[in-house]
Amino acid sequence: MSETPIEARLSTIASRWSLIQPAKDKSPDQTRQELLVYYHQAVYQYLLRKLRDPHAAGELFSNFAVRLLEEEALLRNVDPSRGRFRDFLKVVLSRMVIDHYRKLGRGQPLPLDAEGIPEPAASEEERTDAEFVACWRQEVLSHTWKALETAEVRTGQPYAAAIRLKESDPDIRSQQLAEQLSKQRGKAFTAAGVRQILHRGRDLFGDLLVAEVARTLQSSAQDVVTPKRIEEELIELGLLFSYCKDALQRYQERLA
Repeated sequence: MSETPIEARLSTIASRWSLIQPAKDKSPDQTRQELLVYYHQAVYQYLLRKLRDPHAAGELFSNFAVRLLEEEALLRNVDPSRGRFRDFLKVVLSRMVIDHYRKLGRGQPLPLDAEGIPEPAASEEERTDAEFVACWRQEVLSHTWKALETAEVRTGQPYAAAIRLKESDPDIRSQQLAEQLSKQRGKAFTAAGVRQILHRGRDLFGDLLVAEVARTLQSSAQDVVTPKRIEEELIELGLLFSYCKDALQRYQERLA
């Protein structure tokens, strides 16, 4: 299936702290292209939520991509000591949305902060934060699912398939799940085998989710993110599932 114009734009953008630091000191085109690949869906979905217009969201998305590719100042402003990259990203995008509406002549001028930058009202700021967190949360989950599906292909174990079947019907019995999985995969599964697959799959999903969040919190490729920081981020994103506790413990053991 060929890409739509919007999907083609989306395939050009990303964000990962570990790629930002090299971009600031090396600044090769390749590094910047990589910087525009990873969390592009979060950026576009946030813009779409704010503008409610696919064409306008696509245009603003393109403008953002150009800025990140061409404006050295934008990358220089990415300072780990000032907070998470997603916070920086949210501020940049929300200001672009404000500028967009101003150009359309909608609403009254917003108050300016000390740097002459528009500041949204408190309620709007809270709504903006919630909307961006929702988009970021979905993107983190999306990458974690993709990583689990990759592990499924590599190992031949239907981790993702089993978990999705269970999530679609939480009350399903192991025998029924085994029958559905057998039909889906054309391979016989037992109830006991499916229970083991679900257990290992959830453990693996937890490990992958913790690793994914850790990457988003890195201030450089060498930065070691503590389990506490990861747990705080999981809580804020609403992703601290029961199996994440064990995953955080395993993460801590790997750091030791």
